[in-house]
Amino acid sequence: MRRLPSLRGLQAFEAVARMGNLAGAADLLGITPSAVSHRLRGLEEELGKQLLRRTASGLCMTNAGQRYRVGVEDAFAQLTRATSALVGPDLSRPLTVSLSASIGVRWLMPRFDRFRTRHPDIEISILSTNRLADLSAGEADLALRHGLGAWPDLCSDLVLSCSVSPLCAPSVAEEMAGASSVEALAKATLLECPHDDWDTWLEAADATDVKPAKRLKFPDCSMAVVAAIHGQGIVMGYSGFADEELAAGTLVKPFDLTVPAIKAYYIVYPPERLNDVRVRAFRDWILSERALAPRAA
Repeated sequence: MRRLPSLRGLQAFEAVARMGNLAGAADLLGITPSAVSHRLRGLEEELGKQLLRRTASGLCMTNAGQRYRVGVEDAFAQLTRATSALVGPDLSRPLTVSLSASIGVRWLMPRFDRFRTRHPDIEISILSTNRLADLSAGEADLALRHGLGAWPDLCSDLVLSCSVSPLCAPSVAEEMAGASSVEALAKATLLECPHDDWDTWLEAADATDVKPAKRLKFPDCSMAVVAAIHGQGIVMGYSGFADEELAAGTLVKPFDLTVPAIKAYYIVYPPERLNDVRVRAFRDWILSERALAPRAA
């Protein structure tokens, strides 16, 4: 006889492992945090192993829990794929697209109405987070991701490759007029966001040793761009992200040097998700928008 623990207990464990806390797992499962905790205790009693350690700062995975998590997540991913292959995609729920706020605000939303006009029958749910959604586990149907284009077990198609150069408000550029990039940056405030390409540009400018007067960090580039518009410093600008501001003159390029970014944006999805006509429609629309976009300088 197969030795299998409670499915509800496994669901609670997988949800807590994915979300990192009881409250997030409870929202995901549609039950209360106390019910999640009860199911976890029941699972641990069944297995005779402690999977999670309760600490003052929250839940911490034990070594046994870390090992078990891998197998449980793989099992749920296989069940998701098998169910989808058997009965087809669940068309009763919205198509879920995972992305960061930066690509969502600066690139997708200005174009999104064209998708809605072309496919008014497709309901979309946007999942905006800097955490990578687990596509194999069904957290989202597709994702717009920033990277080198290779993710295990996922298909990826190039959407947006960028060139990068610093941007700032005209008033800030006037203050730096006549100074070299090294001299200017040494007196400036650098507006930084996660995974930006400041290092790439500074290396190309032979300015890796420069120490800016100040640094101001943001959770995403959208906020950094707004800060730059209001004269709070210099942001690393990406082609396709600040074109309107450059055209309007609210941001300008204080230096001539423009370099290609190492990473790019891709539409990413599990191969079996293309059985869903909505996934194909969104993927095809995104790629049609790529064909309309100007090439990176």
